[in-house]
Amino acid sequence: MRLLTKTSLYYLLVSLIVFLVGGISFYKIMQTEVYDEVDDQLFTDKENIFEYIREHNRLPNVTSGISEAIIVREAEAVTPTIEELADTLIFSTYDQEYIPFRRLTFTAYQNGKPYEYTILKSLIDFQDLFESTMLAMGWILLLLLVGLGLVNFFVNQYIWRHFYETLNAVKRYNLSQYSPLKLMRSNTTEFQELNEVLQAMTDKIHSDYFNLKEFTENASHEIQTPLAIVNSKLELFMQSEDLTQQQAKMLEDMYASTSRLSRLNKSLILLTRIENREFKEQEQVPLHELVGEQLEQLQEMADMRGLSLLPPQLAPVYININRGLAEVLVSNLLINAIRHNQDGGHIQVTLEKEKLCVSNTGEALQGPPDQLFGRFMSGDNASGSLGIGLALVKKICELYGMVPSYRYADGTHSLCISLYHK
Repeated sequence: MRLLTKTSLYYLLVSLIVFLVGGISFYKIMQTEVYDEVDDQLFTDKENIFEYIREHNRLPNVTSGISEAIIVREAEAVTPTIEELADTLIFSTYDQEYIPFRRLTFTAYQNGKPYEYTILKSLIDFQDLFESTMLAMGWILLLLLVGLGLVNFFVNQYIWRHFYETLNAVKRYNLSQYSPLKLMRSNTTEFQELNEVLQAMTDKIHSDYFNLKEFTENASHEIQTPLAIVNSKLELFMQSEDLTQQQAKMLEDMYASTSRLSRLNKSLILLTRIENREFKEQEQVPLHELVGEQLEQLQEMADMRGLSLLPPQLAPVYININRGLAEVLVSNLLINAIRHNQDGGHIQVTLEKEKLCVSNTGEALQGPPDQLFGRFMSGDNASGSLGIGLALVKKICELYGMVPSYRYADGTHSLCISLYHK
């Protein structure tokens, strides 16, 4: 939920609670005032009746109306009603409904004889006034809530505009293509401080990134040159005719080590470039054709291990990816299946609409499967394995939203790539 929406909801919630509490309080206060006013009128009428009896020594005339009535009857001398105040409902034949009345019952004496008076005052006028007032308050509450919500939204949107401009600028910022982070100056102190911190931080990150990138490229170039020279010299030595068997074995080991170091250097550089998202070019790559080409190229390598490549099951699949990285992905999966296979084993490749699977026979893993895609991790001590091929596979998958997975069952390893993240 966005920040402006959250603050608006909190404001509306607090306002609603305040208005509800205020409305209930207003209801109670108004109800008390209405009852006090009607009770005062009832007691005033009572005092007027007593005064009339004292002055004229007879009962006053009884009058009745729509909104008030006075009822008098002879009371029993044994249990006269002293005074009683209560609410009552009287059915109106005109309105065909019950009307609320306030009732005051008391006893008056004329020549020593008790009479019970009941004075009734209608509450309908006060109730109508109360309902109209509450209806008006309800509309005022609704208008205030809507107005408060709109004002709060637009005011906050105006105040926070510099924050969202900064956020969008940070989202668009690309580290690999240097252009200074341009942030608009804000007259809000906190936002201006945020802009200054982000400006300094991105400048420092950019400087460190390009220094590291330059160092990596220089180191890679400088390492590759002496390695190529060493390999060429070793090849010349290995072609000498006067070498002993022991010397030839030592030269062969040295040549294998330098070749491995050269491949490792290239793989690490490729891994770094993938992590830095330097591969921008993408195209619709026919994955089924690419897998077929890679299988043909690796056929000789599989034959040297005595492995059989089962007929691949390749459905036509096209994915949007950098072609060079797609070749690295497929090549590393197939080379992994060859290197970590058993003599006389087999390899099966299956390509479906949403999944690429490479299966191979072999012994169970020595370590936990969740570390299989880590750097310098491999299932066994296969000769020539750099332990970085599946790390490259994982990084390429992460770059394009694909998901790698591993399963081992019945002596068969299965590495699958879900081509579309769900």
